Amino acid sequence: MTAEIIFVIVVAAILVLGLLTKLLFKRQPKEKFFKCSRCNAVSRHTERTMRAWRDNKTTFFCQACHLKWLESQPPRVREQFSSRRGSGCLGVIAVFALLPLACLLMWAYA
Repeated sequence: MTAEIIFVIVVAAILVLGLLTKLLFKRQPKEKFFKCSRCNAVSRHTERTMRAWRDNKTTFFCQACHLKWLESQPPRVREQFSSRRGSGCLGVIAVFALLPLACLLMWAYA
């Protein structure tokens, strides 16, 4: 292998590792518990409240209060908040992981 190929592989590996680290290790609040803004109950953070914390929200609601709020919403809003799925990061990670390999193969056989 030449020095250029090794350099491309090292740069690609660093980029992929950085992307994986950013996507897989999400920020979490320092506190494991929060006080519900509606009923003042102390609750443990869930994925929903951590996602709100990452979005810089400052008020959090326990699961019971969140469900009460959902019931008061129109069906369209209820579907939006109750059927949230994963963020779909795995496909993006796969594309970014395979992109440098595809470029390297194209460059080697061109």
